[in-house]
Amino acid sequence: MPHQRLVFSIVPLVLLLTAVVSVQSVIGDSTQTQPLFGFTWPMHDIPVAIHAPQPNARDLVLKAMNTWNLAQEWFITTYMGGVGTPFVLYETNSTSQSMITVTFNQTSAEWGDTLDELGNTQIFYEGDIVGFFTRTTANISLDLTGNGEPLSDTVLQALATHEFGHALGLGHTTFSDDDLMNHYAPGYNVTFPSTLNLYAVYLLSKANNVRNIPQSPVTLPEDIPYVVVSQADLASVTPPVVQTETTALGLTQYVSGMILDPWLWLGIVVALAGVVVASSIRGRRRGSVDLGSTEPQIIFREEPAVVETPVRPRNVKICRYCKAEVSRQLLICPKCGMPAGYL
Repeated sequence: MPHQRLVFSIVPLVLLLTAVVSVQSVIGDSTQTQPLFGFTWPMHDIPVAIHAPQPNARDLVLKAMNTWNLAQEWFITTYMGGVGTPFVLYETNSTSQSMITVTFNQTSAEWGDTLDELGNTQIFYEGDIVGFFTRTTANISLDLTGNGEPLSDTVLQALATHEFGHALGLGHTTFSDDDLMNHYAPGYNVTFPSTLNLYAVYLLSKANNVRNIPQSPVTLPEDIPYVVVSQADLASVTPPVVQTETTALGLTQYVSGMILDPWLWLGIVVALAGVVVASSIRGRRRGSVDLGSTEPQIIFREEPAVVETPVRPRNVKICRYCKAEVSRQLLICPKCGMPAGYL
């Protein structure tokens, strides 16, 4: 639960910056603030693969996911005038397509004042060279037993809900044991987020770049009271519908990334320059043909060779000796006195 590994890779420079963030338990503070990890999700619909060894464990994780889905919808409807797009957690059977993977451990952790040892979330995120988040993934690990005893369903659900809060970008709060994101919350069976948790997630859902990540820690505006969501609140809203991976936000982020990516623009400039050069060359060649040269041009016309063959009457033959035309009826050429023959 307290260790979130945040990985930020700069693409396409292929630089990798790794930071290991360890959130330590600190002395409680009465100020209602929600720390953030400094990342967000590039899409709003987040597929989750659940590798549960037993059906009830899977069901409890699904309840935790549904809690976040409904709570965000309730918060947007109640305090944001219905304007906003929640992160929607939904189950997928494809590990290769999942963005969050939930696994379970059969080990028996020994915890002291907190349940830190029972849950762990690792977060990996990538961004492009101008800071837009391009991919985020998370691995959640939950223990099924603690202090030698199986965890109750309520504690396991509280633990899963707490860890999904980390996966959505929330750090630990310290002002109240009853706040879902507090170290101690799972031990006190806290299974619902507060308006402070939800406001921080709402701000993260509107961000898409490291430059517009909300400042940490987040505090509630004066017009939003701090309350913990209830089951009745969740029952009052319609579950959000899973869209496709190309949500409006995802498309906006993609287009924005295209607009602000200098490498893309460099490629476009080079391509346009190539088109201009090619067009210029083609224009010069075409111009030399169309406009012609200023020097005199000699055009040689290839005239066909015509051989004229005189047409002779059929009753005439040529004397092979004097070449005179002789009637076919005569056997002796009247000109040279020789026997006429055909040529």
